[in-house]
Amino acid sequence: MNTGIPKRSARMDMGFYALNKLASAGIVVLLLSLLDWTWPSGADQASEWLGLYMPQEHWVYGYALTASLAADAILTFLPSLHRGKQAAVYGAVGFLFFALFTGGHPEQLWLRAAAGTLTLLLFLWGKHAFSSNSLATPFFALAVPLLCWVI
Repeated sequence: MNTGIPKRSARMDMGFYALNKLASAGIVVLLLSLLDWTWPSGADQASEWLGLYMPQEHWVYGYALTASLAADAILTFLPSLHRGKQAAVYGAVGFLFFALFTGGHPEQLWLRAAAGTLTLLLFLWGKHAFSSNSLATPFFALAVPLLCWVI
């Protein structure tokens, strides 16, 4: 029985998955860039306030993207969950990942973990917000990070 709808290949699905993750990272880069641009000029950068001394690219693409992939891996082993429970898994992974693996000063551990949780929740939002049919997905995946780093 042929329904007339062409089937997508697994490679296309993986490509859309990767583009979705990059678009979610683009949202986080945009928000962090806006935070840096609006931060008072005499104050320390937001990353230093969190007890970290790393560029935002490391925060987003090194830690948050990796933690998001880990959260998705955990979700594949669980039965299908509604968005609230998915948010709990993403939040817990973000909390633990940023508390344990980012280094920094121990005094800001809870603040770093909370920021990691919010970052991962943005990745979850992006997972549901960016579709494979939308032009916003490649725009946020490719153009927004480049614009943020150029400006």
